[in-house]
Amino acid sequence: MQLRPSTFQVLAPALLVLFLSVFTNLPAQTIAPSALLDKQYNPANPLARAIADELRLAGDYLVGRGVAKDPAQAVYWYRKAADQGDPNAQNQLGYFYCWGIGVERDEAQAAKWFMRAAASGSQSAKLNLAVMVLKGSGGPRDVRFALDLLHQLAEKNNPRAECYLGVLSMIGEGVPLDPQQAEKWFARAAKAKNPEGEYAMGRIWSFDPGHEHNFARAGDFLRRSARAGYVPAMHVLGLLLLDHPNIAKHPDEALASLRHASEAGTWQASDALAILARDGRSGVPQDISQAFFWFNVAVAQGGPETLGPVRADLLRARDLLTADQQTRQIDAAQVWLQLHPHQDLFVFDSGVHALFPIQEVYAAPNGE
Repeated sequence: MQLRPSTFQVLAPALLVLFLSVFTNLPAQTIAPSALLDKQYNPANPLARAIADELRLAGDYLVGRGVAKDPAQAVYWYRKAADQGDPNAQNQLGYFYCWGIGVERDEAQAAKWFMRAAASGSQSAKLNLAVMVLKGSGGPRDVRFALDLLHQLAEKNNPRAECYLGVLSMIGEGVPLDPQQAEKWFARAAKAKNPEGEYAMGRIWSFDPGHEHNFARAGDFLRRSARAGYVPAMHVLGLLLLDHPNIAKHPDEALASLRHASEAGTWQASDALAILARDGRSGVPQDISQAFFWFNVAVAQGGPETLGPVRADLLRARDLLTADQQTRQIDAAQVWLQLHPHQDLFVFDSGVHALFPIQEVYAAPNGE
């Protein structure tokens, strides 16, 4: 359901935003430091035991587990492990320098630590380094070097690298423009249950104008991605099910998906909920007061980006309500926004909210 002309973007630009645009003004995020390790530590080896202890201490200080949360102390312990050659700690330091967590932001330092970790065998660091050189962050832009790193990872069946290669084939960056090759890369990532790959396949099978459409298949891809916590998939799944209710698993699936995406800060999902209430569509009762609530949420979430049609709809809805009705819904929207303050790319069952995958230099989307 195309609720506004801008609701859907062409697949390649949308994915380009998701995978390649590194923000410069994102707040530091709390992450789980030892969630992704490229190797296990042998407890019989004294050096390995020392590194493992340093990593545990670093993680404790980073998230405030048993000690006061202190990112600078986390950096101290990660640096000790990194100086002893641990690639996980080196990658973590690169991540911290990239985002300014516990240290002054310094992309050149980030690239240096990613380079060291990649040379030590860290796949996570190799991927981070590929993204940085692809963007020209921390050093000269080098698409060929980035492609070489990504292909090395893809040879090891790294699904994140496969997604990046899919995007590059989709837009013809450093490689020939080849949507079929892009789909092959996305399919490989999706087969490995990578949520971005599943999302890309869902978009291809449902909205790509140059591709055969299979809405049931698209819905399955998007559901798997959404279950993995990928917020864009929640949004797009909701819109797909509004247009094709016959493929929904239950009557409320479309609205539930949109609400989940809205709660994760996707203003377009909040806008969709407002339009449904305004028009009384897809089983949603017509309710201008409720529409006014959701338009307020959408404008607050989207900021200046929503100042066109969404703000116009907000003002039109306001004019149909009494002053008391307006006040009640504005207050309710403020309470709702306080309960759902995050703008996320991932939302996990554990309650963790994230703007990017753990330990990865990633592009969070600005909008959908």
